[in-house]
Amino acid sequence: MLQTVKFFLSEEWKGKYAIAGALLNIFTAVLITFLSMPGMDRMHFAPIFWIVVIFTTLQGIAKAFIGMRKGSFVFWHQLVSPTVFLGARLITSFLLMLGFTLFAYMTFVVIHGSVTDESLQFLTVSLFTGAGISAIFTISSSIAAKTDNPGVLLPVLTFPVIIPVLLIGIKGGKKALSGLDFSHLLPDLALLLVLDLLIVFLGLVLVKFIWKE
Repeated sequence: MLQTVKFFLSEEWKGKYAIAGALLNIFTAVLITFLSMPGMDRMHFAPIFWIVVIFTTLQGIAKAFIGMRKGSFVFWHQLVSPTVFLGARLITSFLLMLGFTLFAYMTFVVIHGSVTDESLQFLTVSLFTGAGISAIFTISSSIAAKTDNPGVLLPVLTFPVIIPVLLIGIKGGKKALSGLDFSHLLPDLALLLVLDLLIVFLGLVLVKFIWKE
C-alpha cells in the first residue's frame, strides 16, 4: 500500500497547479470573510472555518475518482486489490485535507488574528473532523465515478453523510475555542473517531462491489 500512496502523492504533485488553486481559493475565501466580518469572534470562527475549508477543497479531494476513466479501474485491478487501492486513496486524501486545513487555519490566524490560546486543541478537533470529511469525499467519489453523471451524484451522496461529522466538529471546535479543559473534548473526539472508522470500514467493504464491472 505504501508504494501506491507514494504513486498517488507523486500524481498530486504533478498536478500541483490544482493544489495551488485550492490554496488560492482558501486565501481568497478567508480574505472575503475578513472584509465582511472584521473582528470575528470565537462563536463564529468554527462554522465559518469549516465552510471555507469544505467548499474550497471539495474539488481537490473529490477528484480522486471523478477524474479517472472507467478503464482505469480495470488497469488498477490488475495491480492491487480494491481494498489496497481505496486505502491508499484514503491516506492520500487525508494528507491533502490535513495540508488544506492547516493552511486555512494559519491564513485565518494571519488575517483575522488569533481568536484563542488553545490552538492545539482546535487543531486536534480539526484533525479528526478533516479525516472524516476526506474519507466521505473519497468514498462518495468512488461510487459516483461509476455512474454517467458523477458531478451530479457526488453532492447527493456526500452532504447527507457529511452533516453529522461537520456538526460534531463544529461543536468540538467551539469547546476548544472557549478554552475548556481537554477532557471536555474527549466525548466529541471519541464520537468523531467512531464515525471516521465506521466510514472507512464501510468504504473498504463497499469498494469490492463498486469495482465489479
